[in-house]
Amino acid sequence: MLSALRAQIKRQLLRRLCYDASVRFNPEDLDLAAGEIRSDVEWIRVQPDVDLKVYWKILPIGKGPAVSLYAFGFQILRFDCFGARDGHFHLLLGWPSPTSEDRIWLPEPNATAQVERTMFELTKNVTYYLQRHNDERVRRLHLEPANWSTACTQARDKMLHFLCSVPELADVK
Repeated sequence: MLSALRAQIKRQLLRRLCYDASVRFNPEDLDLAAGEIRSDVEWIRVQPDVDLKVYWKILPIGKGPAVSLYAFGFQILRFDCFGARDGHFHLLLGWPSPTSEDRIWLPEPNATAQVERTMFELTKNVTYYLQRHNDERVRRLHLEPANWSTACTQARDKMLHFLCSVPELADVK
């Protein structure tokens, strides 16, 4: 009983630490600690201080292509296109999460459709997400439309390429 309580307290403290915008951390270290396998990582420079990170991964909870939006060193969004019932995204706003659930589920029936939904969210709703971040620089961020469009197209193409070319992802297409 005591160890379960300790584990819960530890999770809550780590969640708050990760959401505290004043604390910088290396997301790669957290990924390794969680046992995550990322492959074929490609960084896409959007503009100074803004990047997209595209890759595919295999986790106990799902597998598929993923894309993360980074601004000023913060991971803002991460989309995990894991197929039916498992696709979701994370909105990391730099505030403590009021709930234990940190995923927003994608209703699309397969990973290919989830990639298209991801592009919709990135092209149509990204400003909404940015304006809710704790860090003022992120809230004031203006994405250059031509650069953003090009970067999103590159990310989409890479994610769809993973679905067609990575044998481990064949069943989530």
